[in-house]
Amino acid sequence: MRKLWGCLAVVLALSACRKDAAEGSEGGGDARETVARLDAVEAGQEVPSGPYTVTKAKLDAYVGYQRKMLEVYGSLMRSLQDMGPLMDAGTPQALEKARSGLKLIERKAQAEADARQAAGLSTDEVNRIAEVVTAVISQRQMGRTLQYEEELKKLEALQARMPEEQQKELAPQVESMRRQVEAFQKLPEARQEFGDANVDVVLAREADLTKNYQDMLKAFAGVRR
Repeated sequence: MRKLWGCLAVVLALSACRKDAAEGSEGGGDARETVARLDAVEAGQEVPSGPYTVTKAKLDAYVGYQRKMLEVYGSLMRSLQDMGPLMDAGTPQALEKARSGLKLIERKAQAEADARQAAGLSTDEVNRIAEVVTAVISQRQMGRTLQYEEELKKLEALQARMPEEQQKELAPQVESMRRQVEAFQKLPEARQEFGDANVDVVLAREADLTKNYQDMLKAFAGVRR
């Protein structure tokens, strides 16, 4: 049962809307856009046509929205974590704790709506900005985690010390790693999907968005322990 509560907390924190389900389906970007638009229609919001443009002002608002939601998620996760032992024990209080869990979820949904309103963002805008931010920041974070740049420097230094014939043998491996580093730096896939302008505006707030990303991961890790 504890695992169930842990998974619930992670699912709740990952997304306010149904974006994740769309990402796992065939059609990728088209499916995500359809879900985002359906959410907006359900909320009675106007949905603009064409590619979404992430402006500096909208991204600034989104960064603030993320920080606010991190507070909400942290509180929710701590509450769910506290429920785990009681749920596992199968005590008479378990049903009441389950009801409390549902109330927490309802409060989370309301807090999310309040955070969007305070940021001046619609559900559709949050979803579409999140798509670009996730594509960019997750790739940049992965590049840092794998330390490809450092490994490339070591490999190039090793190659430089080798005899010419061995340098040629190592060249394909060096070139392959160089392409990997370039992909993490220049983000060609994200640029192709979302456009250079959207990727560049996200990179301008990379430090703040990366902090939010890392803080969310820490929140998840705290619940799983």
